[in-house]
Amino acid sequence: MKRYTLYSALYRFFNGVVLLLLNWHIASAQGGGYDALAISTTLSFVPAIFVPLLVRFSPITGGARMTAAGLAGVSLTLVLIAAGYDHVPVVVGLNFVLWLFFFFLESTWEAWFNDEASGVDSVTLRRHSSLTMTVNQVALMVGPLFAPLFTRVIPAEWVLVACAALFAIVAVMSLGSHRTAVSKEEAQTEDGPKSAGGLSVPYVLAFMLVWPVLGTFNFMLPLQALAHDGSMLTVGILDMLLGIGMAVAGIFLHRLTSSLEVRWVLTGAAAAVGAAIAIWLFIPVFGVPQMVAIFALGCAFGSLRVILRAEAATDFSPRQVGAIVANANAFSLVLLAAALAGGRFFSAHIWVAPFVLTLLLVLAFHRIRKAQSSRLILTEVS
Repeated sequence: MKRYTLYSALYRFFNGVVLLLLNWHIASAQGGGYDALAISTTLSFVPAIFVPLLVRFSPITGGARMTAAGLAGVSLTLVLIAAGYDHVPVVVGLNFVLWLFFFFLESTWEAWFNDEASGVDSVTLRRHSSLTMTVNQVALMVGPLFAPLFTRVIPAEWVLVACAALFAIVAVMSLGSHRTAVSKEEAQTEDGPKSAGGLSVPYVLAFMLVWPVLGTFNFMLPLQALAHDGSMLTVGILDMLLGIGMAVAGIFLHRLTSSLEVRWVLTGAAAAVGAAIAIWLFIPVFGVPQMVAIFALGCAFGSLRVILRAEAATDFSPRQVGAIVANANAFSLVLLAAALAGGRFFSAHIWVAPFVLTLLLVLAFHRIRKAQSSRLILTEVS
């Protein structure tokens, strides 16, 4: 688990740098703006449709080796983006390819986590989930903060090239994981159900909301900053606050994982999001109120991701989790496209999208808990 935590944290750090650089460039460059960023964000989710097939028919087995392959693809694509950085249409097109690997990696990281968590009891599993999620969020929040600092020293194109090289290094290191090799017999075992019951659909619905929350958040930040004469550093700071909130949630759950019930986590998350919407809505001055609201969103969203990941690892095998995440990401394209298309008519209030989607995630998790309870009752009766 230590190697997984280190390598996934490095990935999140460089991922944060790359995403902020590309989103800011598309939003602020000549020929960019709302429409260009909306098209780019929507297209970035299209590759998620193909990821379930890639995960299912991939000749590479084992979460670590599949992750290394995805990182290699990211590295190569970043080099191509750096070569055509001055042309926004080229960046938008290659961003489509980049997100194919990003979504593939979202499934492989989860599969790798489940590889490492095999045979671990539920309490320890939730602790591992909260710890790794906390470390990843710290890395992800620091990345965007460093992006504007890097560009003050070297051109953005060379920052992307440096990130490509570092992604390649992480890919090579991932191949050294002791859980890389998976025998054919083990792979076949993973394909079988770990637990019975109709839980897959509720999990798909829950995971389907994860990326639209992050997608609409990363979409609205540069637009809000530009509308209020902010800079890339402003976006980095606000993005960092989301990560801090997610990290705080991870630490909190890590310490109270054995005594805190899931229903209280869901209640707290819903209350935090409701308060955040009220703050942003009734204190329109752009600055500290938005920082507080984003921090509250991070706490709520981070806690939901931690328990969702832990519950999925308890109910399903690693390969099943990878398939569920891949299918959920594919379906999330429709949800994201609808949010961005609707936001075109009320762009001044597009900020509300990630908050509302997080509330929907709370409701989706209630559906999971209900399905789990029904399955438990049926098991006891049997």
